[in-house]
Amino acid sequence: MPKRSSGAYALAAFAAALVVTDAPPAAAASPKIVMTSERIPSGDPGIELYMREKHPAGMTHFDASHTLLFVHGATYPAETSFDLPLDGVSMMDWLAARGFDVWLVDIRGYGLSTRPPEMDQPPEANPPLVDTATASHDVGMAVEHILAKRHLQKLDLMGWSGAPRSWGSTPPSMTTRSTGCALRAAMGARSAAAGAVRHARCVSAGDARGDQGEMG
Repeated sequence: MPKRSSGAYALAAFAAALVVTDAPPAAAASPKIVMTSERIPSGDPGIELYMREKHPAGMTHFDASHTLLFVHGATYPAETSFDLPLDGVSMMDWLAARGFDVWLVDIRGYGLSTRPPEMDQPPEANPPLVDTATASHDVGMAVEHILAKRHLQKLDLMGWSGAPRSWGSTPPSMTTRSTGCALRAAMGARSAAAGAVRHARCVSAGDARGDQGEMG
C-alpha cells in the first residue's frame, strides 16, 4: 500500500470536513462519474492550461458550495496529487461521488499544460520560471473559466505546498473557501476578515498573499 505523507492526510481531512459540512453521504452504490478534459487560453500567446473536471453523471445544477478547484504545488502536476487512485479511488472521484463538481488545473510548465519555450533552453540561460505571480495568473484564468462555464459567482479552492500562494491574488469575492496545506507550516485554521471568505488552511494569510517570489 502506498505510503502517504502527513500533508496528504491533512488535505484528506479537510476534504472530508468539506463533505460533512455541505454534502449528503454518498449512496451505497456510487454514481457514475463523468470526466472531461480541456485546454484553456492562459492569456499569454502560445500558452494553454490543462484542466480536468469530474462530476456525477446527469448533474445539471451547479452551485458555489459544491464547485471545487484543486491547485497543485511547485513539485508535481495536479493529477498526481488529486486524481491518483489509491485503493481504486482518487480524491477527485471521492468528492465527485458525493455531489461535487471537481476541477483541477496544471500551471504552465506542469503536467499537460504548455511548457514555456525557456524550458527547452539550458537552465542557466534564464531566471527561474513560473514564479508565484505567474502561477497566480494561471489560477485566476482557471477560476474565471469555471465561473463563466457554470454561471457562478464563487467557488472553492483546495491545494497544498505552494498552492495557497498561487491563489493569493484571487479576489475573495470569487471564493467561498480556500483550503491549503504546507508541510513546513504548523497545522491550524484562520478565518477571513468580515466573513467574506471562510479559510481553513495550514499557512498564514501573509504567506498566501504576500509572497511573490518563487512558488514553493
